[in-house]
Amino acid sequence: MVNTQTDRGIWREGRMKATTFRQFYREWQPGEERPLPVLALHGSLTQSGMWRELAERIGSVRMLCPDLRGYGKSEDPQGDACAEFARDVLALADALLPGRFVAMGHSFACSIALELANAAPARVAGVVLVDPVVRVPGVPAPSGPPAPHPESFASIEEAGRYFAATEEGEWTAAALARFARDIMIEESGRWRLPYRYERLKRLRTFTVSPASDYNLLAKARLVNAPVLVFRGGASKRFAAAAEEPFAAAFASPPEVVLCPRSGHFPTTTEPDIVAAALLEFLSSERLGIPRFAVSRTAPEQSE
Repeated sequence: MVNTQTDRGIWREGRMKATTFRQFYREWQPGEERPLPVLALHGSLTQSGMWRELAERIGSVRMLCPDLRGYGKSEDPQGDACAEFARDVLALADALLPGRFVAMGHSFACSIALELANAAPARVAGVVLVDPVVRVPGVPAPSGPPAPHPESFASIEEAGRYFAATEEGEWTAAALARFARDIMIEESGRWRLPYRYERLKRLRTFTVSPASDYNLLAKARLVNAPVLVFRGGASKRFAAAAEEPFAAAFASPPEVVLCPRSGHFPTTTEPDIVAAALLEFLSSERLGIPRFAVSRTAPEQSE
């Protein structure tokens, strides 16, 4: 167990075998805690460190941030179904989060967050979707694996330049440096991406296969919990033309917040907008969460 103290709280790190493999997680425990915790799920290009900026900026919300199977420091038990990812993180939440929580996902993990809401409605009080991958009606989905790309870089600055060249939206130098340090993994004097190319290729291949269970709109139709959605104004994964049909898929219209200068990573490029809207959502009476004190004591099951 590793603890890192800041002036607003503590980052705890550990590994736990909640299902069939050892899963790494980060947990933000604020000094002054609001009653509603968040289970935060990263996208296919990052790892749990992507939530550090947001958790520290809000300060008062407890956040459990796992590395999904095959990502970051988690083991890879194979299997890429949305339902499998959901079972992994729900088992982790059962061990570490008391009571109900909000499920938050970024990119492909938005499907996992919706899967959680539908599979465990008694646990999931609300859903937050950060720039989900939503196809524009009439435009075919991509059918092949991702193009090969570098997996490691000689310096963190080189890694930052890679992200600046491959991701849309406006990035300040400070935001780019923070993002690179939060998601890259230092290994043998180099900085590597938080996944292997073969792992990403396997996931992308599965999501467009006939066996895929990542139908975002189908999952949205079944959700009864309140939903908050963030869209990057320059995002290629969730374009403006996709917003209306996506919102219409829900039984109750979700709240959609535009981050106008962002691409796919508004939590990094416009964190103030995301933090303010998320905190307001978590404080909303429509979540039906009583104002009780959350225990800060986690079970001694991790190491």
